Amino acid sequence: MHALNGEELLIAWEGSRQQPEQETALCLLALALPERSFGELAAMPLGERNALLLELRAGTLGRSMEGRAVCPECGMQLEFELDARQLARGLREQIQANSGKLEGFAMRPVNTQDLLACARAANEEDARSMLLERTVSLQEAEPGREQLQSLPAQELNAVIEQFDRLNEAAEIQVQLQCAGCAARPRLDLDIAHYLAREITGAARRLMAEIHELASAYGWSEESIARMSGARRAAYLEMLNA
Repeated sequence: MHALNGEELLIAWEGSRQQPEQETALCLLALALPERSFGELAAMPLGERNALLLELRAGTLGRSMEGRAVCPECGMQLEFELDARQLARGLREQIQANSGKLEGFAMRPVNTQDLLACARAANEEDARSMLLERTVSLQEAEPGREQLQSLPAQELNAVIEQFDRLNEAAEIQVQLQCAGCAARPRLDLDIAHYLAREITGAARRLMAEIHELASAYGWSEESIARMSGARRAAYLEMLNA
């Protein structure tokens, strides 16, 4: 995987304006991993995909991820800082720990194709049912609604529990500490949403730098975008001295 350079940041930003965030996530990985097909990335388990997105974030924008949340107990604004590479390692550890099987059933992890297929679900409960139908089946059978609905309650509960364990790495949960009321809320971090927003911000900053340098020196967008961030910053510093 390689970090996204200036031109690739602009390409990613252009694509993100017209696509759902889940497709944007795949496009970012396709730029960073040109040896993998889009279909391969779309079929990749979400835990592995999210670990790659975290590593891409670390390589492109740095390991430190800063953000804000609201304490659900007292409403206080919370600031947090996370290590993208450490989070990626944690996801891979979860993948290894939760790879067990359930006797009598075939089950695969949820992937991006599944999320896109469930995007129009009426509510979270319907989306969860659709994910189960797409990823769980009796051995030697295709996934489907009728199979799951016909299961006794005890068996269905066992299937759901295994489904949750298998897909635990698809969700990034971070424990926060509120300085106001000492609560310890958990933050659900959607890395596809977070990274898409950051790429937009990085691309806009790059375009502002391109505009300033092109106006001053007459250089082309392509030549400025190919420069390293350090070189652009040095020229901008001289302009503003």
